[in-house]
Amino acid sequence: MKYGRWAAIGAAGALLMMLGGVAHAQSAASADPSCPRTRAEVRAECVAFLKTHRWDEQVGDWVTTSGVKSGLKLPEGVTTREAIRAERDAFMRVNKWNDASAQWEPLKGAPRNVSALSRAEVLKETQVFVRTHQWDESLGTYVQRKGK
Repeated sequence: MKYGRWAAIGAAGALLMMLGGVAHAQSAASADPSCPRTRAEVRAECVAFLKTHRWDEQVGDWVTTSGVKSGLKLPEGVTTREAIRAERDAFMRVNKWNDASAQWEPLKGAPRNVSALSRAEVLKETQVFVRTHQWDESLGTYVQRKGK
């Protein structure tokens, strides 16, 4: 009987610590001046977006649902998907992945025509590129990941 009482007290204490930590994290985040929006505002924006958009697998992008015109514009400082894809394609035109050396190597001579590659080749090279590079918001460009 004594053991059950101590287990209940311990469980109650752990629950209070967890709830206190969550409440503290939320209050600390709302006090952060670098994130002026609240969770409720972000959630409302997400819900509004999902009412007007759907994910299209063939395009690989969010598209507006039929009959809805999107009045949403990108936030300041955010690069469009088209610009990011164009930069990726520009990189892939002048570089090729070398499996033997496990690194990207610049092509000698004229740039290659990426649109002449098969879908599987583009997918493979894109997956390798995403594994070895990441988007740097401050520079506005792709940079090689550390340790790769």
